[in-house]
Amino acid sequence: MEHLFKGMWGTSGTGDGQFNYPQGIAVDSDGNVYVVDRGNHRIQKFTFEGIFLDKWGSLGSRDGEFHDPHDIIIDSNNDIYVADTDNNRIQKFTSDGVFLDKWGSFGTANGQFNQPRGIAVESDDDILVVESENHRIQKFTSDGAFLDMWGEFGTDDGQFILPYGIAVDSNDNNYVTDYVHNSVKKFTRTGNFIRSWGLEGTDNGQFMAPIGIGTFAADTLLVVDMLNNRIQEFSNDAIFITKWGSRGTQQGEFIHPIGVGINKADSMHYISDPQNHRVQRFIGTQV
Repeated sequence: MEHLFKGMWGTSGTGDGQFNYPQGIAVDSDGNVYVVDRGNHRIQKFTFEGIFLDKWGSLGSRDGEFHDPHDIIIDSNNDIYVADTDNNRIQKFTSDGVFLDKWGSFGTANGQFNQPRGIAVESDDDILVVESENHRIQKFTSDGAFLDMWGEFGTDDGQFILPYGIAVDSNDNNYVTDYVHNSVKKFTRTGNFIRSWGLEGTDNGQFMAPIGIGTFAADTLLVVDMLNNRIQEFSNDAIFITKWGSRGTQQGEFIHPIGVGINKADSMHYISDPQNHRVQRFIGTQV
């Protein structure tokens, strides 16, 4: 697949459509794009072309406020879930930003968090949360009821050192980026380890701080290879397919990209380019 540049938007600032370190990205069933504006502690909503629609959030710990949010996902009802990282909780909203629910507090027990940074949704709307500092994955219902947990600190299969991003394929297998191991780890929906790939480096299939990850409709994976300033695409069996990106400020260039949001209906995908304070839009086409 070839990934063609289609547009970009954003500049540094606090106004509508401006960003201070944009991070997580999600796309709803209408093709609208939601961006975690991390440094401004808010969510911004755009059309697929980057026209500003709405925003909500500010710095704080009350309902609808955020402290250093990282990631965002959307369920089958177009409800929004945000990893509110420094508040150690998940917040749930309507697609218009109306607060619905929250869960989590600081700690190591079931349902508690230490730096929740990645979030994904399964086909039945169960929610997966990556905790970087507890080195584990937790699973919840869409209402925040604890269901399951897997992972711990370490270097063996199924262990993590600073896991970060997570994505789910059509069979509800999940893929987790491991920042320190420079790898992607694949698990079943019940947390059974399947495989791992990647190591530190700049060659195809190698990583320097993998962060964001997302799946296309055909279950290919996009991995945001942050310090290599590129995106790599793989099959769900870890076969390298292609890559694009380099360090810079021009179209298709990045400075430490982080988030990826994918519209599986039309293969449009969006990459957050935080140090350039912008979002870039691409479309996947068969070569």
